Amino acid sequence: MPSLNYSPSVFRGLRRSEAVGLPWAETDLTLGTVHISEQLVASSYDVWEDKPKMESGERTIKLDSETRTLLQLWCERQDMERAKRKAHAKSWKRTGLVFTWEVGGAYHPEYLSQVFMRPIKRLGLPPVRLHDLRHCAATLLLAAGLHMKAMQTLPGHSSYSLTADTYTSVLSQFEEAQAEALALVPRRSPVRRDALRNRRRRPTFPRKTARSARRRVPIRSHGRPKCPSE
Repeated sequence: MPSLNYSPSVFRGLRRSEAVGLPWAETDLTLGTVHISEQLVASSYDVWEDKPKMESGERTIKLDSETRTLLQLWCERQDMERAKRKAHAKSWKRTGLVFTWEVGGAYHPEYLSQVFMRPIKRLGLPPVRLHDLRHCAATLLLAAGLHMKAMQTLPGHSSYSLTADTYTSVLSQFEEAQAEALALVPRRSPVRRDALRNRRRRPTFPRKTARSARRRVPIRSHGRPKCPSE
């Protein structure tokens, strides 16, 4: 089932060589993790096991619930195929790999790319490489709000700058979307703000003191005293 190989690439960012070379010994369905420590490299018809190119390529990845369920179902199916061949006295190739043919043999990495391209050509879709699926995983994580630095370990990049350079154009689109989302937050209406502004500018008057509040009573005059010379 080659199509099952695409799920780890789409959702967890595995390379083609890492997906076809993933062994059950490095897959823990109980914890929901896979440890990437080897890969299948192809050159023409020759296929061999190899270590990741860089130290950052060796990593442990947490599986999403959908991929984890698919691997559990695939493990059960693989056990049934192995038991069926043994019941008919047919050999089973012990590769220990997760993704295999019905006889237990490993997939050729280029075969997965050919199967992936068939529906794309048939439906006339834009050209997309199998390798591009791992970029889909990174884009989904950015859309979910994961920071670029935290996302660096998922695709196995050697440096933060490589991750940033690869997904800078995508990141700018999400930053714009986040800015527009903040614009939807309810705010005070302009009328309300103007009313508050006018209320703050209302003229103030001095408070009346006890002295100024007293009622003034006119003083009665008893007449001017006469001078002796008058």
